[in-house]
Amino acid sequence: MRHLPRTLALALVVYFTHTVPCCYSDDGLKDGRLRVISYNVQFLPGPGAIANKRGKPDYRAQTIGQKMADYDIVGLCELFEDKPRDQVVAELQKSWKQEVNLIASPKVQPNRFTGGLAIMSRMPFLATNVHTYTQSSSPEKYGFLADGFATKGIVHARIALTSQKSEDQSVDVFMTHLEARESAIRPSQYLEFAEFVRRHASPQRPALLMGDFNTRGDTAEMENAQSAYNLMIGNFRSAQPDSQLIDLWPAVGRGAGGTSDQIKPDGGRRIDYIFLINPQAKHQQLEPLEATVNRFLDPRVEALSDHSAVECTLVWKQP
Repeated sequence: MRHLPRTLALALVVYFTHTVPCCYSDDGLKDGRLRVISYNVQFLPGPGAIANKRGKPDYRAQTIGQKMADYDIVGLCELFEDKPRDQVVAELQKSWKQEVNLIASPKVQPNRFTGGLAIMSRMPFLATNVHTYTQSSSPEKYGFLADGFATKGIVHARIALTSQKSEDQSVDVFMTHLEARESAIRPSQYLEFAEFVRRHASPQRPALLMGDFNTRGDTAEMENAQSAYNLMIGNFRSAQPDSQLIDLWPAVGRGAGGTSDQIKPDGGRRIDYIFLINPQAKHQQLEPLEATVNRFLDPRVEALSDHSAVECTLVWKQP
């Protein structure tokens, strides 16, 4: 598997990660609950911006930043360029009244855009890592909309959940955006994602896997043992075989689960996810309370993105 050079990975952490004092008490988050959101915000890069389904990019970025302030951990896809990312961060800083802990996809090649991923949090990072997928659709075949032009991959942040800032009171968060153009490429990315999780997570602490997986997970796909969804799930389970993998929306979700179309009653295809990996009961766990799909409808732009967000509320449980 191909990885970023160590010097580039270190530079990314220094540049994109801000360390701030944790403002939470030793007994957990504000009320013991953790609010998490995963959202594909569709700020396409360069000439590809003409394909953005929603207009008014400055308005959208600022409004998304204001909306994201309601969460403790925010994972975003398709923040390919600096300006919308900086606008989101600026709004979070205003609302949170502190610096934003942030890791974003690096620019791997000078003639390619970044992978468009970002993890933002109120709470401090204990570790960060990045990976670029070894296979992506070709710019020669798909032009500016090719995934290879955007160098998609994974970003990871280990986030402290208490002011003790200890490994055993933290959660590993993995944010990704899988291949959009060629479905035949996705199985290799399932494997790379699972290997990355295996390397950087631990069977002794919980992990959240989230993002736009571009893999349909509606009822028919969940019930079909041969579906791409179940192939994906099987790979993710193999990353921590002694832990419990939970697809949060089917487990504790309410409302329509689709994420690809804000106008349809069912929300369209379910392709955006938050998965929870919980260790065995002798370790700290995150107990899922609820998961919802938020369409972020808006009178000025119809909706803030072409995808709906997936959000969840979890409770930090001591063993």
